[in-house]
Amino acid sequence: MDLRHLRYVVAAARNGSFSAAGHELNVRQPIISKRIRELEDELGVFLFDRSTAGARLTPTGEEFVVGARRIIDGFQRLSERAKASGAGKTGRIVIGFYKSTLSACFRAALKSFRANYPGVEVELLEASYIELKAGVMSGTIDLAIILGDAGRTELLDSIPLWSAQLLVVLPEDHALAEKAVIYWSELKGERFLIGHDDPGPDIRNVILRHLAAPSDHPEIIMRQLGRESILAEVVSGQGISLLFEGVQPAQVQGIVQRPVHDGNGGIRLGFIACWRPDNANPVVKNFFDTFPR
Repeated sequence: MDLRHLRYVVAAARNGSFSAAGHELNVRQPIISKRIRELEDELGVFLFDRSTAGARLTPTGEEFVVGARRIIDGFQRLSERAKASGAGKTGRIVIGFYKSTLSACFRAALKSFRANYPGVEVELLEASYIELKAGVMSGTIDLAIILGDAGRTELLDSIPLWSAQLLVVLPEDHALAEKAVIYWSELKGERFLIGHDDPGPDIRNVILRHLAAPSDHPEIIMRQLGRESILAEVVSGQGISLLFEGVQPAQVQGIVQRPVHDGNGGIRLGFIACWRPDNANPVVKNFFDTFPR
């Protein structure tokens, strides 16, 4: 007995004849008749009463067809789930990212992906760069979204996703607070408050890259504080800070945010996604296809 036998029996029961079942299944009537007879011989029972008028189920056949339909339907559902999983329409994806960098671009992509693939479970994980890279390498994280340029992560594949405008955060009574944009040259001698957690170290490198001359004297204070606590320190006059457009929290009283410019215009920093080249999770590709870049 195999699934084909069950399909022949169900089709014959539905149509009331072997010839009609053969027409429905595009199979010659003698084959339908032969396969059903083989099944009856194997089971040792008659499933149909045959006559010139057609084929009618016996009481045993009626009971058999109920179970056969259940098996066929179950196999169909199993097949559909397997195909959906292979196409990345079901399953699970683990996405890692820096704390405090859940940007508007990221949120929009997640919303779109979840709407298009409701059968996929999305697990989000906030961690440092080192933890994210280790998670991707070990396979516990499918892809990580980090600050940098494509190719930053050795042994991993990566693609650029989006860039974000760099903003300087000042107390509202700061001398530069009234300016629409602020240039790096105007930030010489300022005291920068930066979090230890990523992307804090990257922000520190940006500051040093733009204020590296001996006369600039940037004072960079790395604190084991989250974004909101850093901003609270800015409000209290302990220094200034930097963050990305689109990732700031709800409006904080007592601060202003202004774009940072150099001679070429606004400073934008890029984010990339990285993953193991041998990651076979089909959901990953679907996520990239959804992501606005």
